[in-house]
Amino acid sequence: MPGFVKSILRVLLIALGRTLSFIMFDVRVHGREHLPAGNVRPLMLIANHFSWFDAPLLTIHLPFHPAFVVATESMQKWWVRHFINLFDGISIWRGQVDREALRLSIAALQRGTVLAVFPEGGMNPENAERIARGEQIHQLRGHTSRQSGALVRGKSGAALVALQANTYILPVALEGTEQIMGNLPKLRRTRVDLTIGPVFGPLVVEDNLRGPERRARLDLLTDRMMRRIAALLPPHRRGPFADVAEKHPHA
Repeated sequence: MPGFVKSILRVLLIALGRTLSFIMFDVRVHGREHLPAGNVRPLMLIANHFSWFDAPLLTIHLPFHPAFVVATESMQKWWVRHFINLFDGISIWRGQVDREALRLSIAALQRGTVLAVFPEGGMNPENAERIARGEQIHQLRGHTSRQSGALVRGKSGAALVALQANTYILPVALEGTEQIMGNLPKLRRTRVDLTIGPVFGPLVVEDNLRGPERRARLDLLTDRMMRRIAALLPPHRRGPFADVAEKHPHA
């Protein structure tokens, strides 16, 4: 698709999305003061993943349009496929080391694109055991939202990309998107709180760490990334990160 056509389609889609968002949702954006200046690059956005609506709402309500890293099986849905292609997203196989997705992610960051990653690795916790075994998820199964509305532990891939790209990281939390699918049939507007946290990073791993020690360090950094998201959510949404000390900014 020619670049100018893609740009026009992006503008039209975002305009339509903002109109629909106003009608269907009550979106409240908090922490705008934490939005980094345009010269803070490379920049990775990390967010929790409670619903199919997370990526579109981030695209509509942030002042930049990130390229999302999404599970390859999600591309089975035509609207996900077109959305990801239009905004130069990257598909990744879960359950294995997808070196091509890693390469594309680092390249996107290096050319100045804001890369958006859901470190939890998906919204359906039921797939976590299969992914941990190294199984590829070829078909979508399960929920279209995480009904618990609570965090789960992240996957180390996000920390690996952040390390290799030496990127700054912008944490964002979405609360309420898990209720959208239940409210839509009732024609009920859903309140969604989108909270932006302070930029942090780049991440660092000691050069002398190898093998299991390096993997343990990556896991620790992944937890630190998740804690940045958890700090933007109320305590009952923080899952395994309930001990985070920061106060929810709009409690």
